[in-house]
Amino acid sequence: MLSNRRLAALVALSALTLVAISGCGGGNKTSAAKTGSTASPSSSTSQTYTSRAFVVPLTVTVDPSLESPPTIDSRNFLSWDSASGSEKIRFLVPVKLYRPGSSTPEPPPRTYQKYLKYLRGQTKYSVKFSKVSKTTVGGRPAMLMTATSDTLKVTPNSMGGSLGCATLTAKVGFEGCFGIVPDLILRLAVVDVDGTPLLAWARTLKDNPNEAFFSVFDRMLTTVRFR
Repeated sequence: MLSNRRLAALVALSALTLVAISGCGGGNKTSAAKTGSTASPSSSTSQTYTSRAFVVPLTVTVDPSLESPPTIDSRNFLSWDSASGSEKIRFLVPVKLYRPGSSTPEPPPRTYQKYLKYLRGQTKYSVKFSKVSKTTVGGRPAMLMTATSDTLKVTPNSMGGSLGCATLTAKVGFEGCFGIVPDLILRLAVVDVDGTPLLAWARTLKDNPNEAFFSVFDRMLTTVRFR
């Protein structure tokens, strides 16, 4: 009788042990699955960036589709590259410009209104503006538009400094000077910062446009805060 009791106890103990072992194994698998599903790379989240050298101090939320920090943060120029393509987002306070077709630099218009008048005048050089709207950026008045130019009427070098240049030594047609050139589509904002024109734009290739990138840019503008 005693041996039967001992046998029953051993059987019950073995069953409990098997249940416990089975429970531990299932827990490990569940834990591993949860860890895999919740882990997310830092590149999948937006990041806040505060400018360091830019003449107009600002803070902006950078979309995860962009590489951050920016490739350039200089006195008059901020530039982010797309993490997966040729698209870029740029901020510029021009120190000089080249009028369309000119190889002679000149100071940019000093006020926001005068710069807008100059910019709109580029329609005489086959530049086309669409989706034009008034908005605000960081609480400041701004004009937002999409800009293209006609490849049949202009060449990149003739328009390469028509928006402006970031340094006094930059030359039209080279890095540091920017314009509305035939091979690109720009989503462009001109912002009134205490009377001074600040330019911000997203660029994509005309032959392979990325319209979704313009939405990234528009959202980014809503996060700008001037300091």
